[in-house]
Amino acid sequence: MSEAGALATLPDPMLVEPSGSISFRFGRRTWTMIAAAAAVAALVGTALTFTFPERYVVTRSFIVLAGSNATDNDTLIRGLEVILSDRGFATQLKARAELDLPAETVKSMISVDRPALSPMLNVKTTSEDLELAEAVSAQLEPTLTAVFLRNQRNLPVESRISGPIVQEVYERPIREKTYTPWFAGFLTGGVLAFVLGFVIAAFRQYRAPTVTSVREVSEALDLPVLARVVALGDGRGTHPQEAVLSMLAAIERLGARGPIHRLVVVGPEADEERSKLVLALGCAIARNFEQPVALIDADLENSSLTELVGAAGEPGLAECLTGELRVDQTLLRLENGHTPPALEGMVPASGLVRVMPAGVDRSGSVLRMRSSLHQVLGALSGRYVVIVDGPQVPGPVPSTQLLSMSDATLVVVTEGGTSIRDARFTGDALRSYTTNPVGAVVLKK
Repeated sequence: MSEAGALATLPDPMLVEPSGSISFRFGRRTWTMIAAAAAVAALVGTALTFTFPERYVVTRSFIVLAGSNATDNDTLIRGLEVILSDRGFATQLKARAELDLPAETVKSMISVDRPALSPMLNVKTTSEDLELAEAVSAQLEPTLTAVFLRNQRNLPVESRISGPIVQEVYERPIREKTYTPWFAGFLTGGVLAFVLGFVIAAFRQYRAPTVTSVREVSEALDLPVLARVVALGDGRGTHPQEAVLSMLAAIERLGARGPIHRLVVVGPEADEERSKLVLALGCAIARNFEQPVALIDADLENSSLTELVGAAGEPGLAECLTGELRVDQTLLRLENGHTPPALEGMVPASGLVRVMPAGVDRSGSVLRMRSSLHQVLGALSGRYVVIVDGPQVPGPVPSTQLLSMSDATLVVVTEGGTSIRDARFTGDALRSYTTNPVGAVVLKK
């Protein structure tokens, strides 16, 4: 760095080119939630299969005899299929067998299957009680014959179908014990949960669409997209240094008008990943340029940066705004072991990075930010490169003065997570609050 507290021009690292198409897709977090829900439902479905009782199936095979006319035979067989599956047949069978069961229950026990191009009818009777299944199955042929013959009484003799209409093929019925296989519950639970999760996510995307590409971010914010980086420590194998290089390239583009002493990083919503980027950025600047860096947690509502460095409960910006403490009394040295695992090893050994936590009494300091913030930033001028982890814009924490006093502003937008509506509000607010350079960084999750 040629000037204390300023960023020099950096080599232009690789920047992912924006996509030219707008697509409807979900973010990685949404897919992860859908997959997790499907996995849990699949396990629950598997467990439920072991609670289902065993069932017994009694199968009888009948051959239908109606003369030599194939058309008449086929019509008769189809008619018998309908009769066997009808509630009226179940009512008559219930009466013949003297069963104390609802007719609908008896009907649900009977299922009919006809092999293709065959005069056969395979009738299955299913029940948890083997004796009940056998009792119902034994009455199938007598009940069917009685129903059929009664309907022929009013027909002329020459029009009646002679001989036995239905004959049982085998001497004894087939008795089987069945159970619900575990994989049926696994697949059913997993598929249902996946479909339901997909529908819910699609409905939410339809009601509140999110930005899913660089082009959509640029159009929603009406600001240039300067970099597209991967969330730190997301398991994709990307080293944090690569994300930081993309951020530094974005700062270089913003600093075309002159050196940047104060950089403010904001977003449409509170996001811990944005605070991780701020933390990594400060460490990278201190390591690469040996310049002292001051990180300020100005998000008095959420204080994500303060939580990341383990400084919750420490005095900070809130106490400086109220005049209780001086700026130098609140700056904490950032040490290894006080950063997220993804940033371990990035902290400069010389302690060049200082952190000002959000403070303790933050609620009473929000209104004082408008009048006292310039004193806090003024005390750091010329001594540090100041990077501010700003609040949500627009949001409950006043950010007008913060943005107006910055040399440049970066907006971090989450791909697949930030709604288009919020991005538009943020872009409108930034264009109203500041005339300094503003650019966007797209965070991939």
